[in-house]
Amino acid sequence: MQKELLKQLQTWAQAGDGDCAYKLATIYRTDGDFKNYVEWLEKSAATKNFDAMKEYAEYLREGADYEKALAIYKELAETFCDEESMENIVDMYEQGQGDKDTLIFVLKLIDKCFNEIYPMNNFARVFVFQTYRYNECTWEYLQAVERRRIAARIRKILAEN
Repeated sequence: MQKELLKQLQTWAQAGDGDCAYKLATIYRTDGDFKNYVEWLEKSAATKNFDAMKEYAEYLREGADYEKALAIYKELAETFCDEESMENIVDMYEQGQGDKDTLIFVLKLIDKCFNEIYPMNNFARVFVFQTYRYNECTWEYLQAVERRRIAARIRKILAEN
């Protein structure tokens, strides 16, 4: 059964299915087949599979291929507005693995994103959450707070340099 499943996954992955390629990479990583793991992870990341791109960027960063890792983090930040990738770009800069232009790119990207963090009025809160409590918020609100924190961190770094 497992060999049949593996064969079918390989067929679909070779046809360009990024999700199947990522599943294959995960299977190979679990089995300890590192060569095939990296091969299928790279193929999956090339199809813009979010999870594969993040994992591949981490793999490249651990292997000291900072330029490629930075390019993938930049693409994740731009395509998916991913806060974790933005944070990784800032971390890489602070460790001397990135450049100032990429920091400025992330700052501009954050400015383009929806960053409203003001509390909802009572009518909207009751309508959306059926509550008057102020501690209720949306996922978008939390993402905006995180992006604002990253932007403040970047501005501080740029001001110091």
